[in-house]
Amino acid sequence: MNRRAFFLSVVLALVLGVTSTGVAQAGGPERIGDSYTDTFFDDFIWDLCGIETLTTVTERWTLKEFPDGSQILHVNRYFVPHDPRIPRERGAGTSFFAPDGTKTTVGSPTRVFATDGRGLILLDAGRVVFGEDITIRGHVESFDVDLASVYCP
Repeated sequence: MNRRAFFLSVVLALVLGVTSTGVAQAGGPERIGDSYTDTFFDDFIWDLCGIETLTTVTERWTLKEFPDGSQILHVNRYFVPHDPRIPRERGAGTSFFAPDGTKTTVGSPTRVFATDGRGLILLDAGRVVFGEDITIRGHVESFDVDLASVYCP
């Protein structure tokens, strides 16, 4: 993440912190969360690589809903294919939903790790603002790469 994007993320976090302090004194946000583990036939790997495998996903999430209609969603997830040739994928991100419908996501939503000792082989990290236009700041590799070269043995 470049310095400007980092600075803007910190400023956004501070603004949200200051505004949520006032909201907390007025009743605070409603907070819900959950976690789960599920195993499924991985259609993504089948379609991309032609390999049949089951994958186990573990996910934890927390949602804060504020009285003004804004929301903050934080998600951590981990995909582990049962076929050891297929890389593992981790992701973590925080999405901010403003009352006007604007959505901003920050974090590292995609990190793909080889299981053969090569380590990190694909990284998406940064800040994305969704609206009429999409603004991307940071390091996003998955838009410019053939995913078969990353996931398929």
